[in-house]
Amino acid sequence: MKELNEVRAELRQALDAIESALAQPRPAVAMLEDFKASLDGVRTTLMAILTAESPADYQAFVRRFRLRRAAQVCQNVLFGVLDGSITPETTGFDRLQSTVGETLKELDRLRKGGKPGAS
Repeated sequence: MKELNEVRAELRQALDAIESALAQPRPAVAMLEDFKASLDGVRTTLMAILTAESPADYQAFVRRFRLRRAAQVCQNVLFGVLDGSITPETTGFDRLQSTVGETLKELDRLRKGGKPGAS
């Protein structure tokens, strides 16, 4: 379980990032989305710490949040691809494509009852 000091440091970092973004003449939407994700992560961690009766409860809460957030991020990437703001020339495109491919392969293996990482 994350220590409260780690959560506090993450929150400080997220707040510093939003302060920096808002200082720009026109804050970038992507930067604000990143801030939202950071803030959601801190909020979720705090809720998990405060409501968990056991380490298993905490881990289950974090896993549900991680999947929900991953789905949101994938949806945002899809919208970026569809509106043309994300292209193969976008920095990080190849890494994302590789990671998504590996993730889909492992999810399919898991869905079929296999063990993750078993090739």
